[in-house]
Amino acid sequence: MLELSQGQQLALRQLNDIVANSNGVLEVLEPATESKSKGFIWIRLSLETKNYRTGNGLAFRDRERISLHLHPDFPFKKPDIYFTHTRFIGTPHVQWGNSICLYQSSEMEYDPSDGMFGFFDRVEQWVRAAGKGELDPDDAPLHPPVAYTTSSSRFVVRADTPTGIADNGIWIGRADLRKIRDDRFDLIGWTNLDDWGDADPGHPIAAAILFDKPLATEFPTKVNDLFKLVENEGLSFGLLYSLLKLFSLVGSEEEHAYFVLGAPMRRKAAGEPLRPHLTVWEIGPDTLKTLRAMVRSKGEDEAARDELVKWMVEAEVRWCSVLEDRPEIVIRRDGGTLLASLSGKRVVLLGCGALGSAVAEMVLRSGAAKLRLVDCGIVKPGILARQRYADSDIGSAKVNALQVHLQVIGLECVVTADNGNLANQALSRFDFKEWDLVIDATASASVTHRIEEELKAQNLPIPMLSMSVSAAAECGSLLVKMPQYSWGLHHIARQAKLEAFAKDTGHSLVKAFWPERETVKVFQPEPGCSAPTFIGSAADIDHHAAGLLNLGLSRIESLALDAASLDLVAAPWSRLDDSKRHRLSYTFKGYARHNEQRHCYAVLRSDVAALDMTAELKRITRTRSNKIETGGLIFGEIDDAHRVIWVDSVSGPPPDSTASETQFLCGTAGTKEFNAFKVAASGKSSRFIGIWHTHPISRGRPSQDDLHAMLALLHFQEFPPRQVVMLIVGYAATRREENYYLYRRNEFVLIAQHEEEDGGQQ
Repeated sequence: MLELSQGQQLALRQLNDIVANSNGVLEVLEPATESKSKGFIWIRLSLETKNYRTGNGLAFRDRERISLHLHPDFPFKKPDIYFTHTRFIGTPHVQWGNSICLYQSSEMEYDPSDGMFGFFDRVEQWVRAAGKGELDPDDAPLHPPVAYTTSSSRFVVRADTPTGIADNGIWIGRADLRKIRDDRFDLIGWTNLDDWGDADPGHPIAAAILFDKPLATEFPTKVNDLFKLVENEGLSFGLLYSLLKLFSLVGSEEEHAYFVLGAPMRRKAAGEPLRPHLTVWEIGPDTLKTLRAMVRSKGEDEAARDELVKWMVEAEVRWCSVLEDRPEIVIRRDGGTLLASLSGKRVVLLGCGALGSAVAEMVLRSGAAKLRLVDCGIVKPGILARQRYADSDIGSAKVNALQVHLQVIGLECVVTADNGNLANQALSRFDFKEWDLVIDATASASVTHRIEEELKAQNLPIPMLSMSVSAAAECGSLLVKMPQYSWGLHHIARQAKLEAFAKDTGHSLVKAFWPERETVKVFQPEPGCSAPTFIGSAADIDHHAAGLLNLGLSRIESLALDAASLDLVAAPWSRLDDSKRHRLSYTFKGYARHNEQRHCYAVLRSDVAALDMTAELKRITRTRSNKIETGGLIFGEIDDAHRVIWVDSVSGPPPDSTASETQFLCGTAGTKEFNAFKVAASGKSSRFIGIWHTHPISRGRPSQDDLHAMLALLHFQEFPPRQVVMLIVGYAATRREENYYLYRRNEFVLIAQHEEEDGGQQ
């Protein structure tokens, strides 16, 4: 008695239900029978198909007999279905002459929960499409022809097929190969027979014939049938035989030879032209030996001739496995993603540490054309916990080890290594006409300062990303500089900090990247002798590297060319208060640039400061007159390292100030408290740096009163500053112009002496 699995019993119950409700369309012809495959059973059925005969489809009879092959693990293994004849041999989606191919991907399209009901819905769809001749609709990829592989050799096709086919509709030549291992070749190029040149090209090759019209949808399994197939398509037996003899003379006598056949039977997407489908035929060393004997004997070796005839008549075709990677037919799996925007791009990566080594691999896999790695560090044992290096790399330069790792992946990206010290030379080592993007993953203050200095002399005409993580790797930071934003990462970071403290002071993300100094705990993996770093795992780093890179590419798409941005992002597992936002984003334009007139510093004045001045000018005009001088305090930062003065904001006059048409004396009432507020509100990045006042109808040049005010600031206070900025707004009543002067404490001794010698004249 036939033993049925639980699944097969379920299948029969569902099948009987379908038959009972089909009005005779589906019939069971005989009880289930045992299959030769262990545990499987056959079920013979009859399906009414007369109503499906429409259009130019399959010539169904009134009823077609079909057989179900049921796995014992049904419904988790789908059934197989067959015609009981081979009348439809050669038809797309009919394999081995009678096997019906219902699914492009059974993994995605077959649902075990639907069981036989869903399966026969799919059968009905297939029969309907087959009757209309729509098994391969124009708006879907073509089902590739079937060649049943029997060889263990694999071919990865990298190169698109030749575009020109000869006038007779057949392209003949060779496929240029690269041997990867004993059982794998990459097809990397094509050479027409007329352009062959040297008999031995210096690398493995295969014979190649490409037709300009389709061949069979199911390729022959016998050599004799293969010869007939290509002969029917216009390639004479004599020419094919000559090619076989020619290629038998190429390569080692102990190795196989290969023959590539192509015909336009693939389509990448709707509306696109047909592209060649490629199959590879393997010919064994014994057959090649016979062919060589025929060549060398000029056809006189009768034993070889008899053996060759026997091979042609009786031998099986050994088809190889072909894995496609041709751009002309393969759709990239990352198409349309943010990272796909790097396809074909040239990228410079600064820093090959935790973030950098992860980002490097992502850039490589995006299809980038070139990747330049820059880092002067070496691989140390502890970094293997979270960086893409191996034990064998310890002691090697990071750039060299990472270059090897990336090259082993085998993608078509030119990876080069630069072991330079970025703190000594960063961007100036590159010609940026040759690059499309810079990614800074150093998280290094010294590199940031070096870049800032170099950008004074060198414009960066491409976008730049800079990424880092917080001390516990729970949060990520991304700075983006667009090409027309005039300053570098140091200025962006400062401007970003002011934005963050102005809008989100106290937020956990802001505290993570600008913590109070007394709360900072330095982590040294080798206490006492190693550079401080962050605590974080490989999983933490991969999350941030991928997220920040995607975010940066998104920013590049959306930002104006003269803008910059900061994004702070908390990881999903971070201990950030649930009531807080998990991402803070800021975008901004650069400060307006002016020139300081005594020491040639660059003055960067914010729009906020300009609005502050405008508001005070309107106030004095409204309350008194536009001829009255006014002014107040300047808040910002004087950076002697970069010779930059940042003017973040200005105030109006303190309450004890005096103002007239000829003079403005800035008071001091409340200024100490106001400065303390500014320092706290900016995270200690903006403080009192000087005073400003107006010359309503004259140029903005310092008067004797102005110099005496500077003298008083620098010498006659309890705690005088080392240097102060004076801003004089000339022609304030008509055409406002800003004039900046930096005065230092020791300079005023010289100025006072000079004035005394000249009788007090400036």
